[in-house]
Amino acid sequence: MVSANREDYLLAIYRLNKEGGPAKTTDVAEALDVSPASVTEMVKRLSEDGLVEYERYRGANLTPKGYRHAHRMHRKHRLVEKFFVEVLEADVDAAHSSACSIEHNFSDEAARKLCRIIGSPDDECGCDDLCEDLCDNRKLGGQRLSELKEGETARVSHLICDSPEKVRKLIAMGLVPGRMVKLEGGMPMKGPMVIRMEDSLVALDREYTSLVMVDKEE
Repeated sequence: MVSANREDYLLAIYRLNKEGGPAKTTDVAEALDVSPASVTEMVKRLSEDGLVEYERYRGANLTPKGYRHAHRMHRKHRLVEKFFVEVLEADVDAAHSSACSIEHNFSDEAARKLCRIIGSPDDECGCDDLCEDLCDNRKLGGQRLSELKEGETARVSHLICDSPEKVRKLIAMGLVPGRMVKLEGGMPMKGPMVIRMEDSLVALDREYTSLVMVDKEE
């Protein structure tokens, strides 16, 4: 178990390594607003844990083990930032601050569920093999809600939408992963589709039903 304090150091080193070369003690200290002496002490501990390779006067590089952990934390941070900015319409700086507080206690399962709603963060890190189990909706199956037949029941799997406004509307209507839905019918002339969710009936434009992926109940 890596403590939140150590994760902060791993993330700082990760981001500095991404810029090229070892993370210098002074740069880590500036990023975390701590003293260089504190950085040196912590980096030595991380080295003992096999998370960092440290060479005096040159700086620190993450080991494969440290990189995997920091990379995963970075993905969670970006997911939370994206949710705060796109769904909650928060200021970018406020979203970053909130993500810094949440990322340490944000479980893999919660990250997967959030990714199913808002999609993978679009940044330089990509959704590679290290995190494909954390946020890669491309591997999920299912069919569009709009493709259900009248009377069929299904469970919402994930959303496929790049529009924050539409994501907010779908969330507000309760169309989130895990929710059971039943197609009651559709209006003529390609009008709205009537969806039952528990005891509620919702008329949803076909454009929106095409953005909801579901797994049909057998």
